[in-house]
This record gives sequence, structure tokens and C-alpha cells, in this order.
Amino acid sequence: MMNTETIAKTINKYGNDREHLMLILRDLEAQSGMNVLDTDTLTEVAEQMNIPQSAVAGFLGFYTMFKKSPRAKYLIRVCKSGPCHVMGSRTIFDEVEDLLGIKPGEATKDGMFYLEKCECLGVCSVAPAMMVNYDIHGNLTKESLKKIFDDYRKKEPEFGEECGPEVEEKACILDNDGQTKRLLADIGKVDPLSVDSYVQTGGYKSAEKAIKGIKPAEIIDIMKDSGLRGRGGAGFPAGMKWSFVTKGDMQKYVICNADEGEPGTYKDRILMEGNPHLLIEGMMICGYTIGATEGYIYVRGEFRRAIMRLQKAIDQAREKGILGKNLFGSGFDFDVFIKEGGGAYVCGEETSLINSMEGKRGYPRFKPPFPGGSGFMNLPSNVNNVETYMSVPMIIDKGADWYKEMGPSFCSGTKLYCLSGKLNETGLVELPMGTTMRELIDKYGKGIKGGKKFKFAHVGGSAGGILGEDLMDLPLDIDSTTKAGVTLGSGVVMVADEDTCPVDYMLQILDFFEHESCGQCVPCRVGTSHLNYYAKKFASRTAKVEDIDAMVAKAQLMKNGSLCALGQSPILPITTMLKYFRADFEKHCDPSYSCPECDRSLKRYFSEGSH
Repeated sequence: MMNTETIAKTINKYGNDREHLMLILRDLEAQSGMNVLDTDTLTEVAEQMNIPQSAVAGFLGFYTMFKKSPRAKYLIRVCKSGPCHVMGSRTIFDEVEDLLGIKPGEATKDGMFYLEKCECLGVCSVAPAMMVNYDIHGNLTKESLKKIFDDYRKKEPEFGEECGPEVEEKACILDNDGQTKRLLADIGKVDPLSVDSYVQTGGYKSAEKAIKGIKPAEIIDIMKDSGLRGRGGAGFPAGMKWSFVTKGDMQKYVICNADEGEPGTYKDRILMEGNPHLLIEGMMICGYTIGATEGYIYVRGEFRRAIMRLQKAIDQAREKGILGKNLFGSGFDFDVFIKEGGGAYVCGEETSLINSMEGKRGYPRFKPPFPGGSGFMNLPSNVNNVETYMSVPMIIDKGADWYKEMGPSFCSGTKLYCLSGKLNETGLVELPMGTTMRELIDKYGKGIKGGKKFKFAHVGGSAGGILGEDLMDLPLDIDSTTKAGVTLGSGVVMVADEDTCPVDYMLQILDFFEHESCGQCVPCRVGTSHLNYYAKKFASRTAKVEDIDAMVAKAQLMKNGSLCALGQSPILPITTMLKYFRADFEKHCDPSYSCPECDRSLKRYFSEGSH
């Protein structure tokens, strides 16, 4: 057990309220030196915070980043999600095991390294990737792995923002000509560690303009007129969402959803790491508009660099009087705080995120009420994602008409597209909303890697749809994709080549959904398990042809009956994959059919069960 005085000091650092539980546990885990929170420590935390022991245990058990058994000085998490899988994560597991002599769930004899498999780390353009404690490394090879491990052996663990150079925010942005860079324009030019650098480029001028000279109702009209729609996946009009927040003098909150867990997505990480003050400014304008005095950024626990840079930006803004009391001499007060995630994909859903912010398991809430009326602490709250808030200052600065110059009239502005998979060039591009997949692949991705043939693209992340060659010229905007039976989601474009087995790929997707189901509602808890069971049957060639339609029927039941989008989502990748590759699933019903890819996945990922 950790020293009681150390526990007390850590609790006092953050505060005794339950909403601080995530930060307290993460800090204590780091202080343990072995990435562990033992039962006695958790009991003491519960006692000192006056929280039931069962609540603390339930909280810890919900978030995959925590464990009660000792691991090691360095916790290695190798990503197995779709983009990393396509780019060779199975080989990386093989190499790590050979180099360290351990398998997932084991530690080296010297207590130096512990190996786990994990889902997306948000660096999909440099897949395959892994995280060592909170340092992220990409473009992994046997040679680079050996050097990385040798380097860690020579130093002590640090709770810092170190990352491999290949995952630096600027390195993950493509510089191809023809882009329309608005959100990305200042990344690499503005020093993310300096508020003065941001101010010198005109930073916080939009906030000052809005707070001192524009009425809240007028800002909502500007936002509506701009046509800005949420960039997190749902595409709901931002101005309309702001207008739904309950009016009155009660406490209100601005919440930024930075829990970027959709496999293939990494745009928000790059934005936060490269220009954190722009996010703060966008939230500040929203706060003034809806009458909120506090903002919270809920960041994925894996995004250590983003968390540290955001905190530094917040601290610097406070020191300069940009955050806090009486902003710009207007009488308006506003401050921003960070909340951290703990490894739960479902917390990308806004009500799950709010429960997590309150120090609870990240279960989704029933709607209504919606967050605009009853959100954080049951008070009115507005929730948007990083890309959405960061678009606000430019709209205030340059006007709605300027913003509408790009993109279709029903979905204006630019979009950040996350390219990953079997392309010659992968990375983040910013283009007018509605750019086609053909242009993204041919012009910006420079074609399929190794001269191979295109097989399919998974657009929108694991919850998105499979697009074949017939949809190459489909505008990738919010409405056109929906009409075509797919979804843009958060802007993922993960490309698979001719060597990719559709059944093997679907196995990764359905295992992801089972692993990430929160278990609150029966349709999702049971359904994701059944879908993964079907996927394993096809991969092991023990399925029957009628299992194809049974799998679809199960996914449809989940769509109709699940509480949140997680359980409602598997139907889309399943049906769109079957649209193009039903014959592949039928072939996998033949016990004599040979599929080395499936065999390798079953041996590599699923020998000890799902995760």
C-alpha cells in the first residue's frame, strides 16, 4: 500500500470532490513506480474522499488504463485497432515478444517492461504504433523497437510529454499543395508553449471582439449563418446547439469533447498539441455566448502531450489575465480546466463523458434531458469537439460569409481528413468539406502503397462504413455520405489494399466493439459479444452461410435497442462490408478454405481471448 500521507497529499492537490477521482488515481499510479493501484491504496482513497469502496472499485474496473496488479516500470501498449492492424501490428507483437521474451499480460523478469494490447492511440498516420507509459512511438520496425527499448533501459520513467519524432504534430500533417489550411495554418508557426507567440499572431482578438462588442444573441445568429456543423461525427449545427442551452443566471458549463478514441482519428490531438490557445479561445467565445463561466476539456488519458500543453496554455493565459476574472475589462469571468479520460471509447458519447467528468463509470445517460438543459453536475452544458470550437474564432474574426466560401451550402467550411492505411503518404489534410475519396487517395495520399490495387476504404472510423470503388467520387461531407448509406464521422479515411482480407478486418472491428461496450444495456452488452463470436466463426472457417444473415439480424436488433451510438454502430460496417465482400464471407464458411491472415489474427490476438 502507498503511504497514507502520500495519498492525502495527492488528494489535497486536486480536491476532495468525487469529480477529481480520475486525476487522483492517475497521479497515484504514476507515483507507484509500477503502474499499479493496489487494493489497500484504493481503500484508503475511498476512506479519505468519503466515497464508497465499491464506487472506487467500480470506477477503476471501468477504465482500461488502470490495473490493481503490479505491471512494471514501463508499460508497453501495442495498438491492434484497424489502421495499425492493416499496417502490421501483428508483426510488432511478434518482434516485441522476441526482443523482451514476454507475451501480453506478462512482465520481464527484471520488472522493467510489461506488455499489453490496446486500441487506438491516435497516431494512425504513423501506424503501427505503441505507447510506453505515456510516450507514443510510431512507424515501428524491429530495428526501431530495439533502440527504443535500449533507450528506456538507460533512464528512469518520467510523467512527461516525450514522444518519438515521427508523431510530432507537424510530422503528421501532409504539406501537399492544393490544401485550404485554416485550422492548420498556424501549426508550426505558433509556438504551442508560448501564449505570447499566439497573441502576436492575433490570438484572443476574436474573443475580445466578441465579448466587448457583440451581443450573445448576435453571436448565435453568426454561428447559425456560418453553417458550422459539429465536427465530431453527428454534424449537428453548432449555433443551434448553443441556442438550446437553458437561459438564466444559473451556473453553466462549456465542455470540449477531446476524447478522440475513434480508430483512425488523430486530428484533435494534432490541433491541441500544435495550437492549444485556439481551443481555449473558441471555448471562451462559447462561454460568453451561453452565459457560462467555466469550461472543461475532457482529454483522452493517452494524450499526455496534449494534456500537458493545454495545461501550460491555461496557466499562461491565467497569468496574462486572459482567463479568470473580468476578461478584457468586460466584467465577464471565464476559466478553463482539464478532465482526463481513462481508456473508454464510450466516453466519446457526450453523456458518458459527463458521467466520467463527475468521477463515475462512463455510462451513457438516457435522453432527454439533453446536456443543454442538464449536463455536468445536472446543470446546463454545451458539448462540442475540438475541431468545432477551434473553428469559432475565425468565424468571429472573418465573418459567416467568409466561412461559407468553402464547402457546400448545407455543410460549409473546411474539413480535416485523417488519412491512414495502405497509402504512399498518410497524414492530416485540410480541404473543403465534400472532397472526394478519389482526390484524397490519388492527390494527397499519392496512391496505393507498393503499386497494389485499392480494395476498400473504411470511412468514419470503426463505427463508419466501408466504401468501394463505386463511391470513389462521393463527396465526403456530412449529408452526402449519409444519403449513400455510409457516414463521414470524424473524418477517418483508412485505405486497405488487395492483400487485406475482409473477414480478417471485420474480426478486428467486431472485437473492438465487444471490448469497448460499457455493458450498461443488454442489447449492446450481449450483442457485441455475439457479433464477435460470429466474426471468429468466419475467421476460423467454422461458420455456416446462414450465419451471415444471422449476424446482420443481430446487429439490426442492437441498432434498434441499444442505449447509445456504440451499440447502434456495428450494423454499418457489417452491412457495407457485405455489400462488397459477401462472397468472401461465404468462402470462409468452407472448412477447407485457406486464409493465412485470419489464422494469424486468431493466433496472435485471440489465443487468450478478446483482450
